[in-house]
Amino acid sequence: MSPSYRVPRALAVAVLPLLSACASPPECTENRDCASRGPDIVCVDELCVQAAAPDAGTKDAGTEDAGTEDAGGVDPEPPDAGTDEEGGGTDAGAGDAGALDSGTDGGSSAPEASLRITEINPDRQQDLIELVAVTGGTLTGIVLEELTNSGFRFTFPQGYSVETGDVVVLHLGGACTDAPGNPGSCGQTAPFTGRAWDFSTPGSLSYSGKVFELFASNGAPVDGVPFVRASGEMPTNLAAAVQRLQADRVWDPTPCIHNLDSQFARDRYCRNIAVDWSNLDANSSVMRIAGSSPLATPGAKTQWSGPLPSRWGTY
Repeated sequence: MSPSYRVPRALAVAVLPLLSACASPPECTENRDCASRGPDIVCVDELCVQAAAPDAGTKDAGTEDAGTEDAGGVDPEPPDAGTDEEGGGTDAGAGDAGALDSGTDGGSSAPEASLRITEINPDRQQDLIELVAVTGGTLTGIVLEELTNSGFRFTFPQGYSVETGDVVVLHLGGACTDAPGNPGSCGQTAPFTGRAWDFSTPGSLSYSGKVFELFASNGAPVDGVPFVRASGEMPTNLAAAVQRLQADRVWDPTPCIHNLDSQFARDRYCRNIAVDWSNLDANSSVMRIAGSSPLATPGAKTQWSGPLPSRWGTY
């Protein structure tokens, strides 16, 4: 027989704290913490993993209870016809009527929508920013912020829910916001559209370097994008803002490079990996429609087009 070896109890006790100290912190505690990894990434056992495909199994093929007794006799009690026990009238209020969601969350525990920034133009009378829902849900508490020098920050109010594929347009300096449940209430006179959800908010954007970041209601980063022009002075904090997107894992992690051979002036402001939105005018926009997966995260310059004719409210 082989000799038996035992680790002294005192040594085992001493090793346990060291093993605990080596454990890495959890990647997540809820699904929102994994939002920046993509729409199909969920939190399982404190790790961000690919969501399992839905069960494709067929429904139970068994027949339903026909209402007869086990002994074969007719069930003497017919199903509840919904009549009022007191007066014999039809029960008009009993049970869930099964109505569709009217578009308001009403304070319920509905899932939160996941949005992506998809179109923008800061060079028109009313600055516009478009977003698309990659998954539906409530908008309550979702935040869009500009990180350089515009001071723009918008928090979606309570009472609004969107479906997957819905388009949302923010009107900086606009005068109308659609009513909950009615995306056409601001009318269809440009720049408003009956096809999208319109929100108006104070603010404006100068046409220079800008960095946008989108946050879930709990503060988790969801999306982001930096923009630069081929010429002109850039905000002095643009590089730090791009690096923040990278730290939050919502933008291309390629290091920001000061490339003196670049055609861009002052390339030290991370122009190499930012979206070039030069040559915009009042009738054009820069859009997130390029590549095979333009709505994937983290974002990248290759997902964005150059200036194209604007198409607010559709994606």
